[in-house]
Amino acid sequence: MTSKEANQARKQANEALFLMGKKYWDGTPITKIDEILYRAGFNVTEEAIYCGREGRSQEFVGENTWISLSWYKMPSGRYEITAYVSGGTK
Repeated sequence: MTSKEANQARKQANEALFLMGKKYWDGTPITKIDEILYRAGFNVTEEAIYCGREGRSQEFVGENTWISLSWYKMPSGRYEITAYVSGGTK
């Protein structure tokens, strides 16, 4: 993937992740995040347990590309998710 293609793929993924973040979730939507990453041409997240009242994760999902993910469990029991991809070296 060229630098220009990678930037376009990050933009595509970030637009979808932004829209996903406008909704509250019953749990952490890792499957949805993985679908967004895969469609943009990146690797899916590492298998892990994303739980707890709040948390944060950063993972390498492609050449010079990271995903930053944070979650917060509101008093209603639903989760607020913030996620984005950015460039950087491993």
